[in-house]
Amino acid sequence: MGSVIIYRMLIIYMKKCVCVCMYVCTHTHTRTECLCCFSEMSSDLEEELNALLSGGAAPLPDQYDMMSESPRPLKLRHNVCYIVVGVLLNEQDEVLMMQEAKAECLGTWYLPAGRLERGETLVDGLCREVKEETGLTCEPITLLAVEERGAAWVRFVFLAQHTGGSLKSPASADKESIQASWWDRVSPLPLRCRDILPLIKLALEYRNQPSHPYMLPLLYPSPFLILRMLLVCLTTPGELWVLQSASSPARLPTAVCATHGGSLLNPLRSLLQDPPKSYGILGVQHQGGDGADGVCLTVMGVFNGLKPPRVRVHSLSWVLMENEELKNSIEKATLLPLYS
Repeated sequence: MGSVIIYRMLIIYMKKCVCVCMYVCTHTHTRTECLCCFSEMSSDLEEELNALLSGGAAPLPDQYDMMSESPRPLKLRHNVCYIVVGVLLNEQDEVLMMQEAKAECLGTWYLPAGRLERGETLVDGLCREVKEETGLTCEPITLLAVEERGAAWVRFVFLAQHTGGSLKSPASADKESIQASWWDRVSPLPLRCRDILPLIKLALEYRNQPSHPYMLPLLYPSPFLILRMLLVCLTTPGELWVLQSASSPARLPTAVCATHGGSLLNPLRSLLQDPPKSYGILGVQHQGGDGADGVCLTVMGVFNGLKPPRVRVHSLSWVLMENEELKNSIEKATLLPLYS
């Protein structure tokens, strides 16, 4: 019959799973290309989604869907670095600034910020840095954004409010700072770096019109930097699909981020041929301390199309969301900016 190519669609029914595959057959070879997989949504996944969408924490799995063969547990200031930044505004929309005492940037001004110390929570680190560098005590209101350049530099930006203390004066100068002052954002001020200007703008915009609910890190230990992915596809018939892991119990996909360079979002980008163009953070989990210097970022990304996109990890499948209450919560979710 010669080299006749026969195309046929084969639908394989399995327990709670339908896998649509295209077989390309010839008299010399056979090739199988998996297009997509669909499963039924379990109550375990619904429970996890309910917890995360309501601002709560969710347990981390014992096994991850994407990870290197032997990931190393994180140790603060050894193979991971977290920066905390506080944006404090007064009633006149002035922003709290500190004057640098370090030799390489002596006399310039910056937001109160610094590295997290071992054993601290992110909120503890924020309050300590603000007190050391400005003399003021504070209470965090919400995270404003997370910035990352891989595990070597992850910055958590907080909006916080002044609760007490007195502004640091030059008479109290030390290695942490020279002094602190409220800045009207108009008067000339030599800045250490202009990268804080978008953060100040973000804080002002949030105070005037919050873009997401108040979100603070939830205390939950992790030995690694974990990316938990809530990937959603909205299809034209009005259906909503969620990507899930094949683990038991069912849950959202998770990945251990590498510590040797590259963005924390690399697992998300390698999972799909066309990653979501828009994404953000739904929640942050961190505890700190021995064996718990990791962070879990729950990242949500949304696709639109005729069908869910192909995934490159065979243990993951798309599930149709039939719970209308959960579906509405997902569609209305607002996210914390993630700058990568």
